[in-house]
Amino acid sequence: MFKLNLPFPPSVNTYWRHVGNRVLISKKGRQYQTAVSSLLKRKNIKTLDGELIVDIRLVPPDRRRRDVDNSLKALLDAMQVGGAYEDDSQIVRLTVEKFAPEPKNERAEVVVQRVPAPIGKSGFRTCLRCDEAFASDGPSNRICLSCRQVNAMFSCRVGEMRGKKRHNGDVIIEREEDLI
Repeated sequence: MFKLNLPFPPSVNTYWRHVGNRVLISKKGRQYQTAVSSLLKRKNIKTLDGELIVDIRLVPPDRRRRDVDNSLKALLDAMQVGGAYEDDSQIVRLTVEKFAPEPKNERAEVVVQRVPAPIGKSGFRTCLRCDEAFASDGPSNRICLSCRQVNAMFSCRVGEMRGKKRHNGDVIIEREEDLI
């Protein structure tokens, strides 16, 4: 799973250009793809495989009327070109929300995650720590077994340190009984 703040995408109305009998991506569209690709490379985003869920929050630059579906083509194609996923046909669930405009902070907030394995079967969840699907024991089980084991290793160390007064990281000994 990864979360990104991307530039606000161009409308599909300005994304394509007709040159003779061919249809090409416009200069504005190519610039957007380049910007998104470089941002994904800077963040070291690894290409996701399998079925994906994509959640998008669009924050436009001004109050002009915009259709949310006109922004999707440029955004999803740019993420594919940038290597977020192999093909946008992997997306099985897509949600898009449009928010109030922010003139100097327009953006597209994108969350991409794998679908918890197998779709529609009960008992599977996505681990809150490693973001992998696992068979859950019940509603309170939100972390997979391997992550629980890692947490247990750290909680042992933390348990030894709890309940003791400290000053600059050193334990303060108040009574002689604490020395034993």
